[in-house]
Amino acid sequence: MNKNLFLFLCLLLTMRLTAQNLNAYTDQVTHYFYIFDDGKLVEAEYLPVTRAVVGGNSVAYVDNSSNFKIYYDGNSNVEADNPPDKFYATDNLIVYDFNKRLSVFDKGKSTMLCSQHGAYSVGDSMVAYYDTIALSLKIYVDGEIKEPEGNYSISPPISVKVGDNIAAYVTYSNHFKVFYHNRAYELENAAPSQYKAGCNTVAYVDKATQNFKVFYHGNLLQLETFAPASFKVGDDLVAYVDNTGNFKVFDRGELKTVQGYEPLYYDLVDHVIVFGDAQNFNGYYSGKVTKLETYKPDSYQIDFNSLAYMDHYSKIHYFSEGVVQDVSTSIINSYQLTRNVLMYSTDLEQMHFFYNGKNY
Repeated sequence: MNKNLFLFLCLLLTMRLTAQNLNAYTDQVTHYFYIFDDGKLVEAEYLPVTRAVVGGNSVAYVDNSSNFKIYYDGNSNVEADNPPDKFYATDNLIVYDFNKRLSVFDKGKSTMLCSQHGAYSVGDSMVAYYDTIALSLKIYVDGEIKEPEGNYSISPPISVKVGDNIAAYVTYSNHFKVFYHNRAYELENAAPSQYKAGCNTVAYVDKATQNFKVFYHGNLLQLETFAPASFKVGDDLVAYVDNTGNFKVFDRGELKTVQGYEPLYYDLVDHVIVFGDAQNFNGYYSGKVTKLETYKPDSYQIDFNSLAYMDHYSKIHYFSEGVVQDVSTSIINSYQLTRNVLMYSTDLEQMHFFYNGKNY
């Protein structure tokens, strides 16, 4: 595989609700920058781009002239004539930072969030940030800027973590809170030992009691009386190994034991869990476990509802919404899963896309 193509694929930072059908690449022969959009290829640039991130409904990139552009709804528009210091793409947002000036692109519109930011965290539909001018924690969600915590003249929040649509944070006075559906909830009067945020879900270990708890859809639940050995949070999902080694999943309000021993590895991204050992590679989706292989693949990627992995023979496999789908019998050089769009190159260095059960 061409080294430049590999490096560019590594630059595609893939971080849901309106599109989920975008991907992008630079053609190594023509150097055109193409965007795959719902089954069609759009020639976005005739010169290679320098950086690109692919979101659920937008693609943000820096073109060959250092212009910062965003592709949305079939068109690329210049947002700035110089590249941001940092920019991110999520399922619904493009977030970018120019010299501490934080902005968000949402549904075709750009909004400056603050002129001087401190720490910030980005989720699929939410941005939480500390405004160092207003001295307050602010949250951008649903097109509006909320202020769950003001009066931070003493000190900013100790930490903030954002999931898809929920923010969890520890205040300067060490209280643990969650901002969800335009309301702030105080969960504990002390910071947790660990906490992680997903969609509609925050899981944490109560530092005082070591209880393992989940804030889910506005309700606080205790899952375990002892801290888990490890845990991960996704979309309405929490996967964890309890203190006795059981592998458990909290799935849309229901707690179940998936297996009575600790997996050698497990990962949770969005709606999909993979787990296994030396003999088994399993996928979990919507309450069902599917045995995929009798070995751990050389590599795999998870995003949104899908899992893609490469076997020992460099063949690509695709598991989406709980169903195994055939993609290609060709030898694969590289692949990139962006939500439910699988982009892959063959031994002829041709770029292909697999989306909605079809090859393009």
